[in-house]
Formats: sequence, C-alpha cells, structure tokens
Amino acid sequence: MAYPISDFTATKIGENSSAERRDGMTVNSEVTINGSSNLYDIIRFNDNGCVYGITLTGSPGIYDYVLSVDAQGPDGFFSGSGHLAFTDKSGDTYKLSIYSSTRTVHTVRYNSKQPEIVKIQWNNESI
Repeated sequence: MAYPISDFTATKIGENSSAERRDGMTVNSEVTINGSSNLYDIIRFNDNGCVYGITLTGSPGIYDYVLSVDAQGPDGFFSGSGHLAFTDKSGDTYKLSIYSSTRTVHTVRYNSKQPEIVKIQWNNESI
C-alpha cells in the first residue's frame, strides 16, 4: 500500500546521524529523507546494515500507533546492531535495535497525545 510522504531533512547521511521534520510525520504516511525514498542509501549501519522504509500508521487496540521499520542489521558474527530512536512531538522517544542481518519489518507500538514523529536518529552504538 502506498502512503502519503513525510519528508525529513538530514544534514549528514550514512552511519550515525539523524533527520528531523519540524511539523512531524503525519500518521498514515511513509518517510523520505532529503526528498529520497531510497532510505537504504541514507540510514546506514556498519557492515551493510540499513533501513529500507519507515511508515507510521494508526492501530486499534492497546497501542494507538505503529512505526513499521523495514530493515536489516549488520552482517557478521561480531558486527553488533543498528540502533534507531524516534522522538514524537510530545518529546517521548521510542527505541529499536536491529540485530538480525536478515531483512524484515520491525515494529514499535506506542501511545501518545502528539504521535507525530519529529526526529529519527540512527547509530551503530546504543542511543
């Protein structure tokens, strides 16, 4: 399913960086950064780890919102993990670590009165 776009701005791409969107990521949208939907070129971890896509959707149930992150972690026995942090408009931060080098969709479920994501951080070390 194609979602509307929420474009973030990053001053540096690649490993250990961040991207921001002042008005926040709209619920039921997907992330682009600096106008590009090729996040695997922008959100990088060591040893070929990367993020392919990020969407934010509403969800009925215990948690009202779901961040879906299509990603793979670093490849290799001692490669570690890729770490992500998402900050919403209320200032709450939600963290996700990507361990497996197999590409899969990971989820972060949360509740918030201001669910719009304003900042995405990624790092090879814990955030």
